[in-house]
Amino acid sequence: MRVLATLLGLWASLATAKESYSGHSVLRVVVEDQAQAAAVEQLALTGAWDFWTEVVAGRTVDIRTSPEAREELEAWLADAGLAWSTMIQDVGVLMEAEAATTGVKGAVGHSMDWTSYHALEDIYGWFDFLEETFDFCEKETIGQTNEGQDMIVMKVCKGGCGSKPAMWIDSGIHAREWVSPATGTWMLSELVENDAAHPELTEGLDWYFLPSHNPDGYRKSREDDRMWRKTTTKYDGDVCQGTDANRNWDFHWAETGASGDSCSQTYYGPEPFSEVEARNVRDWVGARKDRIVFYQTLHSYSQLILIPWGYTETPAPGYDAMYDLALRGYDALHAVHGEYYEVGCIPCVLYTAAGTSLDWALGVAHIPYVYSIELRDTGAYGFLLPPSEIIPTAEETWAFHKVAAEQMIAEFSKA
Repeated sequence: MRVLATLLGLWASLATAKESYSGHSVLRVVVEDQAQAAAVEQLALTGAWDFWTEVVAGRTVDIRTSPEAREELEAWLADAGLAWSTMIQDVGVLMEAEAATTGVKGAVGHSMDWTSYHALEDIYGWFDFLEETFDFCEKETIGQTNEGQDMIVMKVCKGGCGSKPAMWIDSGIHAREWVSPATGTWMLSELVENDAAHPELTEGLDWYFLPSHNPDGYRKSREDDRMWRKTTTKYDGDVCQGTDANRNWDFHWAETGASGDSCSQTYYGPEPFSEVEARNVRDWVGARKDRIVFYQTLHSYSQLILIPWGYTETPAPGYDAMYDLALRGYDALHAVHGEYYEVGCIPCVLYTAAGTSLDWALGVAHIPYVYSIELRDTGAYGFLLPPSEIIPTAEETWAFHKVAAEQMIAEFSKA
C-alpha cells in the first residue's frame, strides 16, 4: 500500500527521540476476520506504531500513534477498509493525570501508598518496614538485573518458610503495566497488615511476592519512556534495545506469538533465558517448585483471567481444575465492584504466545494452579490507568486470590 514506503522512516525518527507523548492518540481498530488480521499484522511488523493489544480476528486492536503519523495510519486503515474509533484522544494528558508522587516518610516509617504509582525504591523501603514490623515477613534478594538492580521477594511465612504449601505472585514483567506492581503490593499489604482479619491465610500457606519482575524496564518506563515494555538489554547484531521477558522462557520458546525482530514489542531474545531477570525467577521458583502450588503473574490491561497453555489450544494438564477455580475466583472478583473479566486459556481468549512464564510454571515446574490476570481496564485508559483505580482493581483481584488461597489450603495442607 502507498503509505508503507514511509513507515520505516517514521519509525526511525520516533525510535531515536525521547517521547513526550503529548498529542499522541490511541485508535481502536475493528478486525473482523482472518484476512483483516493478516493485513494488520503486516502493519504491526513495520514497527511504525505501538500496538497496545495483539491482533486477533473478531476483536479490536488498540494502536498508539503520534500526531505526525496519525494521518498515515488513518490512510492505511481506509485503504484496508478497516473501521476504527478514537479510544484515547491525548495520551499525554492521561500521563500527566497518573504521574507518580513520592510520599514523604512519616510516622508509619515508609512512603508507600496506593493512591499513586511508586518507584521501586519506595516499594523496597516499604519492604524494610514490613520486615522490621512483622516477624513473619522476610526479604530475600533472588538476584540482580542486567543493570545491577536487586530483585527482592517478600516472603510471608509464619513459623518459617518451607513447611506449608506456597503461593507465588509476581508483577511487572512488562514494564509499562504500572497497575500490576501496584496491585501486587496492595494485596501484600492486605495479607500482612490486615492479617487479623484472615489469619488462616498466613497460618495455612506461605506467600511469595515479587513486586517487579523487570526492574530495569520499570525504571526506564518511569524515567525515560512511559511506554517502555521490555527489558533494557541490547545484544550484538540487534537493531533495537530490549527483550520481552515474557517470551524468553525455555518452554516452546520462539514457536508462536513472538518475534525474532529486536524492534518488536514481543521480541523473544537471542536465546531462551537470555534475560537474567527471567533466569533469577526460574532458579528461585524452580528450587521451591515442590512447595509452590499456585503461580500468578499479574499483567494489564483487558480484564482477563488466563490459564495455560499459551502456545497451543490443546488443553493443558489440570485445565479443568484451574478453570473451575478461575470461575469461582471470578465470581468473588465480580462481586466486589461489578467488573467483568473473561476466563479461558490464552489462545481461547486471545492469541497463541509461546515462551511465557505461565507455560513454564506449568510445563516445567509442574505447579498445579497457574494463572495470569490481565487487570483493569478494557480500553478507556489502557496502560495509563488513573491512580484512583489502583485500590478498586486490587480489591477485586484480592477477592480472587482469597478464594484461591482457601482452596490451596483445603487441597494441599497437611491434615
